Amino acid sequence: MIFDWTIANAGATAPRMSLALSVFPLLLIIAAGYSLAKSQIIPRSGWAAIETLSFRGLIPATLILAISKSDLSLERFGGFGVSLVGTLVILTLSALLLRLLSKDALGNPAFTSLFQGSIRWNAFVALAAAEQFLTGGIAILAVAIAVLIPLINIICIVVLASFGPSKASVSKVLKTLSRNPLVQACVIGLTLNIGGVSLPVPVAEALDMIGRGALGVGLMAVGAGVSLRRLTRFDWRVCLGAFMRPVVASTVFVLVGTTVGIPNIQLMAGVLVFAAPAASNGYIVAKQMGGDADLYADIMTWQVVLSLLALPLWAHYLL
Repeated sequence: MIFDWTIANAGATAPRMSLALSVFPLLLIIAAGYSLAKSQIIPRSGWAAIETLSFRGLIPATLILAISKSDLSLERFGGFGVSLVGTLVILTLSALLLRLLSKDALGNPAFTSLFQGSIRWNAFVALAAAEQFLTGGIAILAVAIAVLIPLINIICIVVLASFGPSKASVSKVLKTLSRNPLVQACVIGLTLNIGGVSLPVPVAEALDMIGRGALGVGLMAVGAGVSLRRLTRFDWRVCLGAFMRPVVASTVFVLVGTTVGIPNIQLMAGVLVFAAPAASNGYIVAKQMGGDADLYADIMTWQVVLSLLALPLWAHYLL
């Protein structure tokens, strides 16, 4: 039976029985991935293929189904979209101001990694948390993905090209976007939605079955990438980057969203976007375009820990 992905049910929240424990299943899945990798039951070399499967197959299937079946009307989600984009603009301008004020203390490679760690977000964690905290949350997150993923990729590439040794042309930016599986899935889902095309039942059921594996597999891949050794490599840049998403970015979104007047269910969905840890693909981009890849990995590792602590607190406050 196909899950109900419609936004109509997104107004109800998950049971509040113990929000502090709601994050525990996510932690267990991440710990399972870490244990499988650490014990070499699944060698670390094999996790690249697992992450690729999630990024290029499982998550896109979830997005296509969710977006194609969702009510994306401006009346319902216009304020949410404005809040998402507004928060992204504030974070981008704040990071550029930080670079201007700390030229001597913060070199270009470190700055680009801090920047990426501030605005990139791990869809695996956000979608899994949405499933845990919000009824219909995946459909709302699909809206956020459709709005933010193209913008974030463009902004990150432009910043890395401007502050790093690698220069990116407009054609390179467009090519990178066109090859992003999440962008491709959003385009397919939006085309079906706007065109009023209903997926055949067998296709929808197949996407639903594929998508069910996306969240668990994605979280295990996150766990496999966690390095406890990196948690001991702590300097002020790691500290700043680690708190940017779980604390600073999510707070900025709540302030913007409250000003715009969006409902709490959308505030929490936006918090899941901006409090989730940074995406692992930022590490690859940093290596390819002259960023400080090790710093990015340190920031991302700490963000995983702090995000799992922050999410139930945000849920207690907003739900």
